[in-house]
Amino acid sequence: MLEHIITILSSVDFLSSVSNNIDVLASVLNRYLSGANNLRLASIILMLLAFILFLFLIIVLYVKSIVSFLKSDQAVSARKTTNPVFEDLDDDVARELTNELELEKELEKELERELEQSRAEKLYTEQQEQSARERQALERAEQEEKEKKEQEEKDKKQKEEEQTAETERSREKFREKNVIDLDWSKNKIAQDALDRIDTQTMNLQYHQSRKTLPDLMGLIIDMIGRGVDDLKIAQTIMYRNQGTCSEDDVLQVIDATKEFIALCINDKFRNLSAQQPLPKEDAALFHLAKGDPSLALALIEALMDKDIDRSTNMALGAKRDAIFTETSNNACTFGTLASLTDIHLATGAFELSIELLPHNVNAWSRVADSYAKAESNNKAMWAYQNVINLADEDVYPRQVANANKMLSQYYYEQGNSLQAAKLYNASKQYYDSIGINRRLDKKEVEIVEIIESRQSEDLETTIAKILARSNSRSA
Repeated sequence: MLEHIITILSSVDFLSSVSNNIDVLASVLNRYLSGANNLRLASIILMLLAFILFLFLIIVLYVKSIVSFLKSDQAVSARKTTNPVFEDLDDDVARELTNELELEKELEKELERELEQSRAEKLYTEQQEQSARERQALERAEQEEKEKKEQEEKDKKQKEEEQTAETERSREKFREKNVIDLDWSKNKIAQDALDRIDTQTMNLQYHQSRKTLPDLMGLIIDMIGRGVDDLKIAQTIMYRNQGTCSEDDVLQVIDATKEFIALCINDKFRNLSAQQPLPKEDAALFHLAKGDPSLALALIEALMDKDIDRSTNMALGAKRDAIFTETSNNACTFGTLASLTDIHLATGAFELSIELLPHNVNAWSRVADSYAKAESNNKAMWAYQNVINLADEDVYPRQVANANKMLSQYYYEQGNSLQAAKLYNASKQYYDSIGINRRLDKKEVEIVEIIESRQSEDLETTIAKILARSNSRSA
């Protein structure tokens, strides 16, 4: 209770209230005594009031100091109660110890802050070192990958050079045996070889003993001369060779034969013989029917040389592009016929076709087949994949089916049976839809046997009938 009273008396609000009341009282007395004549009495009263106020202020200050002392004494008692260390100490000593403890606490807090900052700096340093190690590992991996790619490129380039050298050696051997100069950088027929063509061989006689697709060329030309549908011809050839050739090989050979016949009928070779000695069209077609494409290749190469020479003097434009397109297609025809006897010569022709027309889907399909036959499997798969990437299946269904079939074999060898089955089924559906693998019925077999039995006798007549279209057109 006493402490509460002292606290009220020592409050600043109470003192200011008393002071204000005295000022008000003084102002009232001043107004009251202002009209009196006895100013001395008023002055005495005011002095007494001021003295009383001074005494009151002294009392208040004294009371306030007592209150402060009591509060500090209570704080020391509380510390002695909570901490037994201070029970036997004087108040001054206890205060000093208290201050020291508070200082130690502040020092401990400061030390903790420094330790926390040190740990944070250490963690940041470790993170930076970890990041640096990861960057170094990534750089090493990238460097190793780069070196690996460079080595693969070197190996690939070396392999291509070896394949090119092998192709050149094969071409040299072929040059020694055939009438055609196969150096595409020259694109010229060996004149001395053509001069050695015996004119007596133009009597349309040829002997062939091999039992391969070239043996069936006479049957193909005979059926073309009779106006038989392409798919029926392909079905017949597939039946006769018992699947030793792929569907695409058979279809491509039929197309190439018809393309060569079309070049003959359209007089594409008529003006070439005036510039250099070339075989006759009927002799070339007769030799082709016997499985020897060399004379047909001589004519097609001379035509390609002429078109390439003509295009070199032309400015860039639609006309020059049209010549390149036509020459690219002729190169495909050349390569397909050359594949009957020399796969390396065929490969060079297909590569030339792609060089002239990079988006020639048929050329990509044929060069892929050539790579596969030459056992250049990586290049073959790359070329087949280009067929898939370039071809519109609605426009080139045959090339896409062939690529799917060959890629399915590749995926099967790699162990990807699911993808292999998917591609094979897509290919099989196409070939089943055109009926190329359907067996001939009895009547069809009898017709083919009759044609084959009279093939040698009727071959000259068939060729003459085919080429008569050209003669009737020119007339």
